[in-house]
Amino acid sequence: MPILRTLLWTAAQRLATDPRVQAKAAQAIRKAKPAAESLARGAVKAARDAPPLKNPGAFARTLRDTILRPR
Repeated sequence: MPILRTLLWTAAQRLATDPRVQAKAAQAIRKAKPAAESLARGAVKAARDAPPLKNPGAFARTLRDTILRPR
């Protein structure tokens, strides 16, 4: 098992230092950022509509409706 772990760790390190992989990762982050920001805005809106500490059930429903079922 240590040999497999060492091989996987070495492969991960080589990939992380590869400029092509770094460019692809940066591109993926730029593509995902608008969606992540939209989800964050939805979570903030849900927390404003139904305070999670006072009414967790309503908060969960609002969060579900805001994030999973956008209008």
